[in-house]
Amino acid sequence: MDQNKMLIQEPQSPNVELENLITLLEKNPNIFQQHPELLTLLNLSDTRNTSSLLERQVNKLKEQLTEFRSKQHDLFTLARENEQISDSFSSIVHQLIAFDNLSEFASELPKSLRHTFKINEVAFKTTLADARRPNESQSFADCLRRLNEKHAVCDNRWPSNITRLFFTNSIKSAALIPMLARPNGDILGVLALGSNEPERYTNELGTAHLDNLGIMAGACLARLQPKG
Repeated sequence: MDQNKMLIQEPQSPNVELENLITLLEKNPNIFQQHPELLTLLNLSDTRNTSSLLERQVNKLKEQLTEFRSKQHDLFTLARENEQISDSFSSIVHQLIAFDNLSEFASELPKSLRHTFKINEVAFKTTLADARRPNESQSFADCLRRLNEKHAVCDNRWPSNITRLFFTNSIKSAALIPMLARPNGDILGVLALGSNEPERYTNELGTAHLDNLGIMAGACLARLQPKG
């Protein structure tokens, strides 16, 4: 093979040269301090009349600061919301501990949840009671199949037989929560939260708080309902 041909290299494309330059600058961030003469070769003017490297850097830092403040605000807002939810759940827990009988549980828990969390409808069905209601058994069984993972399920497209099982009005979204005496225990009943807002309970909603509510309510139910 001709030795001269071996020495000939294909010219690099502009994109490759640009990538090499970017890599060089990333590995040598102080290159302009070490070689200030390179600054005279830069042309950074644009429609914003930003003509110097320093001005460009300042503008970039301002953009990053604005983005950081926005994220910080979102985090603070989320923290406040979580604190409010935690306080509300503490109030519900205190009520659950104080209930003396199943009748009080049945009347006061839905009322407290509606008031505390601004929910349009709250209802629950127990597994023990369902065994004595043949007309509801199929709908309740369909509901339990949706809760086979023993976690709350949120949706705005529930089958009509399930929504009729729990709600008197035509709700737009609902959270169905298994009531467990302990994590991953038997399902003692289902607590249903219904909203007139289609986006209140969608399947993208996290269920950690709802699962905790189900365990708290389930523990209270196990304490109060007849055994057997």
